[in-house]
Amino acid sequence: MRYEARVTAYDVMDRVMVAVVVLEAGDIPQVSQRAVLTSTTTVQGSGESDPREWARDALIAALEAL
Repeated sequence: MRYEARVTAYDVMDRVMVAVVVLEAGDIPQVSQRAVLTSTTTVQGSGESDPREWARDALIAALEAL
């Protein structure tokens, strides 16, 4: 068994939406995947202009939602 995590974050107006999906792959990767965990959250944007800090803030929000 193998797991794959996908994290998506995007900034809309003054909100940052963050989604985490964990997929479980069977014997044939890309053919037999199913979502075993989903988590979403929306947090207030801070107007962060540094991409590294923005990504860090989004990842922290994802961790806190788990």
